[in-house]
Amino acid sequence: MGLHHFALLLERLPDKRRAAALVAEHQDIYLNPDQREVTVQREAGTLAEAVASAIRDLEAADLPPIRVYDGDWVTLAHIGERVGRSREAVRLWAIGKQGPGGFPPPLNPGRETKFYSWTEVSAWIRRHTVLDVPLHEPDLVVANLLLQARRLAPRVRDGEVLSALLDLHLQPAGLR
Repeated sequence: MGLHHFALLLERLPDKRRAAALVAEHQDIYLNPDQREVTVQREAGTLAEAVASAIRDLEAADLPPIRVYDGDWVTLAHIGERVGRSREAVRLWAIGKQGPGGFPPPLNPGRETKFYSWTEVSAWIRRHTVLDVPLHEPDLVVANLLLQARRLAPRVRDGEVLSALLDLHLQPAGLR
């Protein structure tokens, strides 16, 4: 068991009475009725369990979350700040002019300001440099994507085909 910290964004501002009842019942959920952001400090076996249970608690209180703040999208400058290097040093990694190559591609290629996945970049930095960067676990990123998928699912024409992609990738490798 560990204490897991994360934040969620609600679909709408909470009703003050509903928010007070939720906070009274769940002492680990912090909610300002004038904001859509909810912070959670939940004891659970894993981060995934903590996030899933908090989402269920919020939905049961008719306060559905629409996003999990995952901190995954970062610019070259953000990467530099996180690892104690200049933006230029990180840019050189990204274009293959320094380092071993294979830097993760941007999430939005072709744009002036490029964003990268911190989950992918932190793994690359740990593998290819001597920098002691904490590995960014993908649980919050996946939880955020799943919340988005649930919201968009009613608008998808061929959802069963796309759902099959999820089934294939969330199974443990030995069960495929």
